[in-house]
Amino acid sequence: MNPRIQTDVDGQSVAVCEGFRIRSAFQPIISVAHQRVVGYEGLARVVDEAGQVIPPNELFGQIQDLRHLVAVDRACRELHLTNFARMQFFPRWIFINVHPLVAMQGHQFGSFFANILEELRIDGAQVVIELVESALVDERQLRSAIELYRSLGCLVALDDFGVSGSQFTRLWRIDADIVKLDRSLIAEAEHSARARRTLPSLTAMVHEAGSLVLQEGIENPMQLDLALNSGVDLLQGFGLGRPALLSEEEPFDRSFLAGGLQRTSLETDRADFDLHQQIQAVTERFEDMLVAIERGVPIEQAARALLSMHLVARVFVLDAAGRQRGETVHGSFAPLALHSRFQPLLQAEGASWAKRPYFRRAMIEPGIVQISRPYLSVAGGNLCRTLSYCRAHVPDHGIKVVCCDLNWSED
Repeated sequence: MNPRIQTDVDGQSVAVCEGFRIRSAFQPIISVAHQRVVGYEGLARVVDEAGQVIPPNELFGQIQDLRHLVAVDRACRELHLTNFARMQFFPRWIFINVHPLVAMQGHQFGSFFANILEELRIDGAQVVIELVESALVDERQLRSAIELYRSLGCLVALDDFGVSGSQFTRLWRIDADIVKLDRSLIAEAEHSARARRTLPSLTAMVHEAGSLVLQEGIENPMQLDLALNSGVDLLQGFGLGRPALLSEEEPFDRSFLAGGLQRTSLETDRADFDLHQQIQAVTERFEDMLVAIERGVPIEQAARALLSMHLVARVFVLDAAGRQRGETVHGSFAPLALHSRFQPLLQAEGASWAKRPYFRRAMIEPGIVQISRPYLSVAGGNLCRTLSYCRAHVPDHGIKVVCCDLNWSED
């Protein structure tokens, strides 16, 4: 196989490769904050001699020889870059996929990418090289490939992150500019409350690792809303824009994105209102309990009215070091771990909750009632949120932080 690039009748460059014709299609990538196209992913559209469209991986799957694989992969990249350069879309990005074997071993066949960037006068900073993280088993070779593209000024994206084989430790060891979350994650979140809860945390973890987050596979309004609520930076998918030839017009559905932004804004306002309504009565009785505790009333007696509420699971108190003083006091509606798989964790006197966000936030802002994000309670084996309050101006050896677990469900 010796691919060659030629100009088609419509002015677009095509690659001809032993009975196959390869054309470029470009799918827009949208910035949530800017609400506009900031880049395109170059995708190969392959047609055989009979005029049948075949998946690109079918073409690559037929290639057994590494030299030929490198040649076809390079032809695809040159094709996309040539068609992209013709439009002079500075400063938008062009996302280019590199076959895993070519990324690891392509350097054996001489310099290519630096030459084509120079020939087409494309700034390396416009190019995002997509590497399929789960397919690059040899981390030394992965690092070598990244260093090569970084030396040319290119950005690096880890593609399809979150599918089988993905290694979270690579987020910390590899300084990826962009992490593309696989479409399977957003599809799973459509049907799984657990996935919906954890997707924002996954996004936050990638952000803390120093990378932007791009969610792939946005095809319908629910997926868009889930992605927006998870806090991703960039979006890609058929719902926003299908792969097509490049044009001066922004090829994405603005109304689709605008609808999602409006819905999620209203959902956030409504969720905040519902949360306020749900915990307002609880907070009032929680504050009554705090007053009683300040007067020296034992917590079992002080919390009696609070613990009678359906939303309330339990109360407990911590000292200034975050250690629990006394056993947890359970309410009438507390799901107890006594009959669950968490029974070994039930006895909590002396346990340290110093690293829990509800303790740390209370200590940072004494005198203000805090409420945590939902999390799994080891005391009940159920999803809960915790109200916490730091008592100011009390001796460190006494009760410092008072906590109340709320039964919670987002199903």
